[in-house]
Amino acid sequence: MENHGVFCDVDACAHNIDCQKCDLSQIKITHHTDNASSGVDTPHFCQSYEQK
Repeated sequence: MENHGVFCDVDACAHNIDCQKCDLSQIKITHHTDNASSGVDTPHFCQSYEQK
């Protein structure tokens, strides 16, 4: 299955392309909103985030 890019506007992520889509073939999503344990500054629901 080919990845056509999951829509994403988190331009601070290393996997983001042109502030529009993700270049990963698979991403991990979480709906937990406990910012104390996430360790990620940019608010989003993706566990695959990597800072540029």
